[in-house]
Amino acid sequence: MASPFPGMDHYLEDRNIWPGFHNRLATEIADRLNTNIGPKYYADVEVRTVLEDVSIARPRRVIPDVGVVEQPSRERAAGVTVADIAIASAPVERFAIADETRLRTVNVYLTETDELVTAIEILSPYNKHGEGREEYRQKRSRLLRTSVHLVEIDLLRGGYPPATEVVSPSLPGDYVLLVNRHHPGDPRRLSEIWPAYLNQPLPVIPVPLLDPDPDAPLELNAAIHAVYSRAGYSWRLDYSHPVPDPPLRAEMAAWLDQRLSEHKQQNPPSS
Repeated sequence: MASPFPGMDHYLEDRNIWPGFHNRLATEIADRLNTNIGPKYYADVEVRTVLEDVSIARPRRVIPDVGVVEQPSRERAAGVTVADIAIASAPVERFAIADETRLRTVNVYLTETDELVTAIEILSPYNKHGEGREEYRQKRSRLLRTSVHLVEIDLLRGGYPPATEVVSPSLPGDYVLLVNRHHPGDPRRLSEIWPAYLNQPLPVIPVPLLDPDPDAPLELNAAIHAVYSRAGYSWRLDYSHPVPDPPLRAEMAAWLDQRLSEHKQQNPPSS
């Protein structure tokens, strides 16, 4: 079954759904580009693992409030005594776990030399919050000082966009697509920006290559809908649930109610 939305499906932004979708979309983009840019260029997916929020695991065991006064033992850490004064053992022990997040970048290389030509960043929540946002901003700044073209795909309504040209002044729309190309001999880096809307198809955006080669078209809308179909999101996503945070703008919330009502009438549940 096809997606009920003409472009991005905001239910894919759910924190339990996004990692898998992000993974599939990166591969889909690379595969689609390779049909257009070879053999001079090739696209591949770079995977980088970062440690994210610290969470707490289940208690491993509960032990007494105060250790028993006894001779210290090398084999036992609980209830250690120093000068016959009992040191209280922790009543609860839990493991602190730093969650791993895998970030994916689609890179376009020159086949002959493996030179990086274009980096396509599909932003994740990690790139739009706290230390992760600052880390990405530093990476972005380094890229913009090189000859590498940058394509930035932000399909998340939540968080804070890392690109200053997106937030100052702020842009309309629900999502943001950005292309920043390097021009030989010109240190200025002008960003081409496409605000995208939930109720509209995503535009075809250019993927810059080396001069004088023309840009490769990236049909992002088709890529998202192909992933939606193959990953089984039509039966995995429950559209009766509330919209993943953040809340939709008023006009989009009204459109959503109407769109889902139409979708339900067109696709009644099977008996």
